[in-house]
Amino acid sequence: MPAPPNPPPTPARGAGLCEACVHQRVVANTRGSTFSLCERSRNDPAYPRYPRLPVLDCAGYEPKGS
Repeated sequence: MPAPPNPPPTPARGAGLCEACVHQRVVANTRGSTFSLCERSRNDPAYPRYPRLPVLDCAGYEPKGS
């Protein structure tokens, strides 16, 4: 019997603006911890890869669904 598929990681609670930002990607490690990755950091070094949470102000914030 194949193993059940792993559910996608859930967004980090208390991540502030990151929770609703299109640039956030939630990353899970093998121990079950989740981290909020800022995709803007790939092209702009001004943005930290894993910002300190909660993020309350961010010039690159773009709400999901916009």
